[in-house]
Amino acid sequence: MMTTRDEKLVFAVSPAGQGDGVPILLVGVPKGAWEFMKDGKTHHFDLTKAGVPVKLMFFGAESHAAAMKVIDDAMKASGTAYLDERRTDFAIKPRGTS
Repeated sequence: MMTTRDEKLVFAVSPAGQGDGVPILLVGVPKGAWEFMKDGKTHHFDLTKAGVPVKLMFFGAESHAAAMKVIDDAMKASGTAYLDERRTDFAIKPRGTS
């Protein structure tokens, strides 16, 4: 299924990050992209093409529990273990702080 430009996520990669050499991915979710994803459709990116060793998949869900169920069901079906890090703070700290 083709998406229109307004249904696509907007993203950029800052390879140097905050000057520490750790890339930062910036993602914008326009209203049209959320509308496209909200019933489970996905947007996905292979950032290895930009030299960043990560692949990302975004999807929409009605609630936190519904999103976790999608992930849990997919991991169980594939036999893949995953870490539940929902209580870990992954916020990017201002430059110069730890």
